[in-house]
Amino acid sequence: MQDHLSSKLVEAPPLDFFEAVKVAKNHGIPTIIDGAAQDFRIEELLQTGADLVLISAQKYLMAPTAGLVIGNKRLVEGVRAQEKGIGRGMKASKEAIVGLLACIEEREDLDLDAWREIQTAKVTDFVQRSGDIPGLSAYSEADPTGLPFSRAYLSVDAAVTALDASILAVALRSGSPSIWVIDSEISDGKLGFELVHATTSEIEAILKRLSDLIS
Repeated sequence: MQDHLSSKLVEAPPLDFFEAVKVAKNHGIPTIIDGAAQDFRIEELLQTGADLVLISAQKYLMAPTAGLVIGNKRLVEGVRAQEKGIGRGMKASKEAIVGLLACIEEREDLDLDAWREIQTAKVTDFVQRSGDIPGLSAYSEADPTGLPFSRAYLSVDAAVTALDASILAVALRSGSPSIWVIDSEISDGKLGFELVHATTSEIEAILKRLSDLIS
């Protein structure tokens, strides 16, 4: 089974996690998957047979800065060595732990289908309206790692906008509020927007800024 871990930031063929874990186990090597922002895919990542899966708390879980270590009980308990002074500088505070537990409870109650519909509607509306701005062609693209949402992308025609993608990105970032874009394809004249945590008013602010800068 081919795992969805292609990324715009890493140019490499997709990694078959199941095969990689199998090879490691055949050699008696424990396997750890750094899941980072893949908190929606914890169960799927554990099904690879990995001994540990690491997840960031402060990303899509929206918890205070901390991390989750999930998997083999003996190895999870081994992580607690930090309480004896190992890696103590990275120890999560009590407040962060309580915040993370609260966010896990919220995630357990999340209606994922309804949440996905909300994200789709936001991106669809943004693509339609930003695509109406002269010089911008808009489209959506599914998350390349398999997360349950899409992102909006704008292709900038500098001949029409009088601003190329890199200049437009700087202008967005330099304003108030500061608007940061996904710039992994900026050399191809494309800007990306992740709207997962953006509110209606924030999306309106982005659209207005784009329109003001280009007009």
